[in-house]
Amino acid sequence: MRDVETNSLWSHLLGKAMRGEFKGTELKILPGVMTTWSEWCLRHPRTTLLGMSRTTRSYREAVWKKSNRFVYGVHLGAGRPSPAVSLKRLQQEPVFNFESAGHVVLITAGEKGVRARAFSRKLKGEILVFSASGKGTITDDRTSSRWDVTTGECLGGKLKGTVLSVLPGTISFRTAWEAFFPEGRIVE
Repeated sequence: MRDVETNSLWSHLLGKAMRGEFKGTELKILPGVMTTWSEWCLRHPRTTLLGMSRTTRSYREAVWKKSNRFVYGVHLGAGRPSPAVSLKRLQQEPVFNFESAGHVVLITAGEKGVRARAFSRKLKGEILVFSASGKGTITDDRTSSRWDVTTGECLGGKLKGTVLSVLPGTISFRTAWEAFFPEGRIVE
């Protein structure tokens, strides 16, 4: 990506200027959600959309038909190994608990892997393990509380009202993730 003001070249995976006036500057990477338009509209009915149909259709088809070529990567912060999980794995296991470089991570994925979100599994000093419990919900192993897979909010049980910390994550070509994060492991 290039910014309009200085024409600096930015890496979207690193959030860092690679060339130009801002070379070396790092942006704060914010959490986001990868989801389908219909699922997004259910949660945010007043949303508008900038459609870029000439590129999104072919990208979407490539991602889901060749899921082994793509990963969902998690940004754990500058200087830390950033792990990724293959989309093929998330399609098979939509509630995925793992540990990487001392971080305990949960990735939730939608039907056929078309939605993904990353969270920290550490809550109030405890490490939770999650499993699927129904449409759009997961359950933790410690309290059997019910959680929303997209927001990370506890919907019912002992921890009701608490929210898991969202971790920044993004979908990427496997080869790009390996090139930009060579120290990060890819979970198959």
